[in-house]
Parts: sequence; C-alpha cells; structure tokens
Amino acid sequence: MTASQQGTDRWHISVVIPVYNSQDTLKPLAEQLLTELRALSNKYEIIFIDDASTDNSWTVLRELRAQYGDSIRIVRLSVNSGQHSALLCGFTFVSGDVVITMDDDLQNPPHEIGKLLKALTCGYDLAIGAYRHKQHHMARNVAGALIDALQRRIFGLPSDFQLTSFRAIRRPIVTEVCKMNAAFPYVTSMLLLNTARCTNVEVAHCPRAVGRSNYNLARSLRLAMNLIFWYSSLPLQIVAVFCGLSLLVSLMLGCWAVARAIFLGSPVPGWASTLAAIAFSSSVSQLSFLIIAVYVSRLQRLLTQTRASFTIGEIDV
Repeated sequence: MTASQQGTDRWHISVVIPVYNSQDTLKPLAEQLLTELRALSNKYEIIFIDDASTDNSWTVLRELRAQYGDSIRIVRLSVNSGQHSALLCGFTFVSGDVVITMDDDLQNPPHEIGKLLKALTCGYDLAIGAYRHKQHHMARNVAGALIDALQRRIFGLPSDFQLTSFRAIRRPIVTEVCKMNAAFPYVTSMLLLNTARCTNVEVAHCPRAVGRSNYNLARSLRLAMNLIFWYSSLPLQIVAVFCGLSLLVSLMLGCWAVARAIFLGSPVPGWASTLAAIAFSSSVSQLSFLIIAVYVSRLQRLLTQTRASFTIGEIDV
C-alpha cells in the first residue's frame, strides 16, 4: 500500500529506538528503516538513544550519522538508565507529527510500520503492534504476560489486548508523556494514562538475529512492582476496603454489646461498656486508616510525576 493511499505521505515521522549493545543490528536496521520511511513519507527522522552501551554501538551510530546526515539523530546517555528512560529521552527530541517506537534487535520489521500508521488515520491516538507469533524465549514470554496482565487490569483493557514496544503515537500524546517525567517510567502505562483511543494492529515478530534479550524474570518482577505501586492505586484500594469492612464490623459489634446489655443484661459487670469502648476505639482507628489511604492515593498520583533519572552524555542531532 502506497503512502498516498494510507494518507501518511504528508506526515513528518519520527522513529525513536533505544539502543543497548546492538552493534551488529544497527546498520541493517537503519538501512531497512530508511527504505521504508522513504516510501511512507517525505519527511522523516530516526532518533537512536544509546543507553550507555558497553560494546561499539556508539561508534556504529556515529558512522550511520555521518553516512545518512540529518535523517539520523543520535544521543548517548552517560549511565545506563533502562529502555523506558531512553525512550523518554528520545521523545524530548522528536519533531514529527507521529512517533514510532521499536526495538533495536530487528525483531520489529520496519515494513510493518505502514500498518500502524494506517490505524492512526482511522482516528486512534495510539496503535500498538500485536504479534501473530511471539519470537521471545519462554522466560521473556512469561514475564511479558505478567506485565501485560497487570496493565490490562490497571487500564481496563480487553483480556486479549497485547502491549508491545512496537507502537505508533500521535505527537500530542508524546508531548503529554514528556510532561509527566515519571520517577519509575514505563512508557506504555504513561501513554495509556493520556489516551483511551488505542488499538491493536497485527504485525509480524521476527526471531532475534543476534545476541540475547537483556530482560530476565527478576527485572520483569521489579517492573511489575513498579507498575502496581506507581501506576495503580490498587494496593491502597484493597487496604481501604479492609479498613471499611473492619469499621463496619466494629460498629456492629459495639451496637450489639450495648443492645444486649440493655435488653438481656450483662453476664459480667462492665463487659458491655468495655466491649463498646474497644469497638469505638477500633472504629476510629479504622476510619483514620481509611482517610489516610485516600490522602496517600492522592499523594501517589503526584509522586508519579517526579522527574525521571537520565543524563545525556553526547548529542549529535
């Protein structure tokens, strides 16, 4: 399908790619991307964010910059900050109307970008690639399923909705995400916080050409904890429910003790008044915890907008 048929030929397309130890895939990735972008639009750019790679990735990126000029922009972080911080850094440099995010390992085929862009022409703000067959190893698939399940629960998405790093995003959404500067950034969640107009687009997922994934189960579990405590008030809601139930039980128990003492008499002198006092004290405590949970929930929303930690070391844009 041609660019004019898709209605994307007038769009300025920015592609943001976080890079970590991918010296062997960067050149073929850049070549394939540029070929595809030329067919899709008259204006485009590729922004590579080197997340303090320990191999020759930065050298390769500088060679690509020298070869392709302004079509490629490169940024190097001073310390390894993680894929999502690298993406946020890249978002601050985009100049396009539409932003594409993808991995650096050639598992996201550039020729599938057109499908994502077509979804945006249908009125969506966010188009997320849904893999027909995931080509990750088993541990990565299990960890990914855990993270996706959490996000679907947090954002009320359908049970079969896939959340991947291959996305097309309208620029206004990216701008709002940059304003958040989350302390523990997770780009997919940050995007979903800013738009409900999202859709899945079926795309291919290629086997990893070289190397191995930098994700493992431990990293995914840490990410899951960050999602629960920074992008959801679910733990506080659970605490609030238990406090509310405890408050109700305490009040009922106190009322029962007083009523029994009035109509049936107290089997032990002072028993009813003691039980009523304990129930009252417990009710006040549970009500206090409930109020604190509400305020902590509001505070949590503010804390998610504290500044992310990434430091730029070199720029060639």
